[in-house]
Amino acid sequence: MKFYFTFFLLIFMVSCSKENNSPSNTSSNQQFPDKVGNHWVYKYNDGSNSEQYIFVDIVGTGILPDGQNVTIWTSTLQDATNRKYLLDSSFVVVDEQKAVFYGVPCLTCTTQMPDEKRRYIFPLQVNNKWFTDKFFGDTTKVLNENSLTVPAGTFDSTFELSKTVGYAVNSFTKDTIWLTPNIGMTKFYQNEYSLGQLPGNGIWELLSYQLK
Repeated sequence: MKFYFTFFLLIFMVSCSKENNSPSNTSSNQQFPDKVGNHWVYKYNDGSNSEQYIFVDIVGTGILPDGQNVTIWTSTLQDATNRKYLLDSSFVVVDEQKAVFYGVPCLTCTTQMPDEKRRYIFPLQVNNKWFTDKFFGDTTKVLNENSLTVPAGTFDSTFELSKTVGYAVNSFTKDTIWLTPNIGMTKFYQNEYSLGQLPGNGIWELLSYQLK
């Protein structure tokens, strides 16, 4: 009888330890969702008080001119009249250390490699920051880690980042990005100017998502 009780107690302890072993934000589990078919829907507010949405989709794969494998991302705006407009396309390179967003390659240009648009360095840690070689500076910094509530729900361990590009010929970038590991971007404040405000400026809040 004592043997059976000890065996049962051991099994119970192992079961409990597995159930309570919730993941933490370490370099091994800060996954950046990057599979074809992933789909995010954002409630979009550009200050007009109209009902608008932005759809972000991973639609395929490709190869950059330098040979790197990428996934192809699109961002589509649906306005208050349900008309849809393509906002942006990106070629995205993801590995365990980083996620880098590039523009679409120009295969007929002298310089075929597209410009880098955005970069995330993993693991995300508060006060980490990184730069690109743009002439007027391009700095991304991890500001803090908190829970975040958006229409899709409340997400713990969400990192708030700033991305700043200095003034250059009437253009600048002062974005704020909220990233939740294993989910992706849960909120975005786009504040970009290039001879005028760029499409997509305003607040994006995650409404729903489907990950493969």
